[in-house]
Amino acid sequence: MYETFRYRSIHAGVGFAADLRADAYETDGPPPPPALLIYRSLYLRLPPGRTPYWLEAAWLAFGASLHARHLVDGRTLVLDVDAFTYPGADFRAEVAALAIDGWIHRRFRLAPCSASVTYDRPSHRFTFAWPGSTVPFADELPPPPPDHA
Repeated sequence: MYETFRYRSIHAGVGFAADLRADAYETDGPPPPPALLIYRSLYLRLPPGRTPYWLEAAWLAFGASLHARHLVDGRTLVLDVDAFTYPGADFRAEVAALAIDGWIHRRFRLAPCSASVTYDRPSHRFTFAWPGSTVPFADELPPPPPDHA
């Protein structure tokens, strides 16, 4: 069943908002195309009906990868994102990672992974933090299995 997660992060009157509507399901076979392989048998399907901006897709995939090791159990698991929406003003693509992180945390009852954003008022800058020493888009996870084409 699709559920909407409403991500909100407001600091000193400024911040980010995004809504992510998604479902998750297991399958014995390969996921229906198109789907992105996140880790082993974990896949991400992007919203149908519109071509996502490449940064949104990349950050959604990164956010899913934060919980990948806890979600893989041998069967194919598909995180099926039906919609990802946000107000046009003050959007940063990193919010996609925080939104799917929040959805995964709630949907699978996983412990928070400590992904966050803070705002430094004097410098007018947002700082995104990722768990431990995680560096976005670094090759920290093992490569896909050799039979993946």
